[in-house]
Amino acid sequence: MATKALCLALMTSLMPLAAAAKDAEEAKQVSVLGRTWVVAPAEEAPGFHRATRLNTEMLPFRPPAVLSVRQAIRAFRGATGCSANIDTIYRDISGDYFATLICPGS
Repeated sequence: MATKALCLALMTSLMPLAAAAKDAEEAKQVSVLGRTWVVAPAEEAPGFHRATRLNTEMLPFRPPAVLSVRQAIRAFRGATGCSANIDTIYRDISGDYFATLICPGS
């Protein structure tokens, strides 16, 4: 009985990972100054891309190597090859950066 409950709990906890895997196909992971960033199109803001810094060391109050907005701009360029439009960049309360991109040849 306990084995069935454990299997059910494990299966239900893995279900959201399938949805995240679909999003991960479009997301690109880049390293900027030793910090890992994930850049992907923003679902909640059409035409914008989102840059999220991963805090793998779980150190919430560590100082950034460079201002995080500068890291985000480098992450946008590294992941997409396009530059972030500085006039549109903003940060939300969770620390994610959003910006429209300026791509060469478009």
